[in-house]
Amino acid sequence: MADPRDKALQDYRKKLLEHKEIDGRLKELREQLKELTKQYEKSENDLKALQSVGQIVGEVLKQLTEEKCK
Repeated sequence: MADPRDKALQDYRKKLLEHKEIDGRLKELREQLKELTKQYEKSENDLKALQSVGQIVGEVLKQLTEEKCK
């Protein structure tokens, strides 16, 4: 029969290995989150820039239309 101390050491080593694996996965997921956050922020900034350009184009077209009607 296995010594309780040996069993405890085996369990400890097993849990330590599991912890290491989970820690590695957590690190990968954090890196993925960081990258996705960067992509999201870039998309948001691109969208804001596109909206600004759209407003400027709309204002220019409005002025041109008003000048044509005079």
